[in-house]
Amino acid sequence: MTPEPPVAVPTAREIRREVRDWRRGRADLRWGEALSDAYVVLFGVVMVAAMGGNVVLELRRLADGTCAGACSDVRSAAPWLAALAVALLALGLARLLGPVFSPPAANAWLLSTPVDRGALLRPGWWRTAALCLTGAAVLLLAPAVLGGFSVVDGALFVLACAGASLACVCVAALSQVHERPAARWLTWVLAATLWCGLALAATRPRPWGSVVAPGTVGAAVGAALAVLVGLAALALAWRAAVAVGGVTRRVLGHTEHLSPSLSGALSSLDLGLMYDVLLARRWGRGAHVRPRTGGPLGWRALVHRELRRAGRTPQPYVLLAGLVLLPYAAARADAGRAVVLVTTLVGLLGGPALCAGLRVVVRTESLARMLPLRRSRLLLAHLVVPGTALMLFALATTWTLSPAHPPVEAVALAAACGVSSLAATVRWVTGKPPDYAAPMVSTPAGAVPTGVLGSVARGFDVWALTALPLMFGPVGVLVSVGISVGVIAYLVRDDAT
Repeated sequence: MTPEPPVAVPTAREIRREVRDWRRGRADLRWGEALSDAYVVLFGVVMVAAMGGNVVLELRRLADGTCAGACSDVRSAAPWLAALAVALLALGLARLLGPVFSPPAANAWLLSTPVDRGALLRPGWWRTAALCLTGAAVLLLAPAVLGGFSVVDGALFVLACAGASLACVCVAALSQVHERPAARWLTWVLAATLWCGLALAATRPRPWGSVVAPGTVGAAVGAALAVLVGLAALALAWRAAVAVGGVTRRVLGHTEHLSPSLSGALSSLDLGLMYDVLLARRWGRGAHVRPRTGGPLGWRALVHRELRRAGRTPQPYVLLAGLVLLPYAAARADAGRAVVLVTTLVGLLGGPALCAGLRVVVRTESLARMLPLRRSRLLLAHLVVPGTALMLFALATTWTLSPAHPPVEAVALAAACGVSSLAATVRWVTGKPPDYAAPMVSTPAGAVPTGVLGSVARGFDVWALTALPLMFGPVGVLVSVGISVGVIAYLVRDDAT
């Protein structure tokens, strides 16, 4: 037998060289992947920004050439109304998610150890402040361009209003740390101011936006105001960063279970599940209900309970009543036939909040089986109160259609808008969750269920099918009503699973 050749044992220097080469190759691979991903992201951002910028500039050119009179007044008020809306949105998200936030993994050891919480929470707070400032500035770019501002005036407008949004988030953070109702009162003040601004823009011949139109304020005064607002926002941000060190254990635990639930809902693009999470959080934090007995029987009992729920929590109905000013503002801005699109879209956006009872029986099949009613009668009973509210909302916008249509045709068109909004709302509320047992679809982000891709457009697809025919006269009204009634009948049928 021939002896086996001796095995070469590598020396320590050779081992170190191999490890160094392996690490260098891994680092090169990671840098290559990072550069490739950065190139794709940068290319996508530039392409989307270029398309959006071209659309905004084209809209401004059309507005400069055709907008005059009342349209010009509404246009001058639109940027300030958008600034109030962005500040209200930032404040609402801050109150919901908590500007002083720590994830559940950090809470597992942060809340049970005697450490300085401020040193751990301040980096997250500064990231939140930077995200708020950047997001508000991006959202305000289009209103600044469409409002007719010059480059200097537009930059000052974006800087001042983004700083105001950051100041609102800072107030929410301080209210959260000290457990005071300042953020809630500020929310009501901003909402009331926005509503009054919409009312003036929709009803008055010379809204307050014409007083602060571009060019009426000097550049020096505008720059001074923008700098003052920015300094105030930075001072509040610094004050909130100092205050986060004294946040209590109970306050940090408020968002402990909300973050993973919202992350799971957003990862699957299931907006309905996200709504369920927010609904459970809203009732879980302050659900004090006084039980009352008595009432009608059968399906009328469900309608009676919906009326009780509307009286107990009238906020969604108040919000829908306040949103009736948007179609009037669109009509004041000479939107023409597009007013029906605004009316139906506003009805879709405000409709799901009215259908909490319908959402519960749709997503909780065991509860629906306990009720001695067929599925169609059960769902239709839960639609009586929300459907009536949406129809009244649509009929309240009849006067926006009167100048271009006879009275009878305007009433019929408004009623068709209400039916369209109801059909789109039912489509959104009764949407099924993604079926993870079905075959997956291959995407650049990995394998996803088939229902996930269409869940984002759920509700808006029915809105497009039923709202667009309304722009083509009486025949379009009949087509829209037929499609809406057919969609509602299909979604509430007894054999739907």
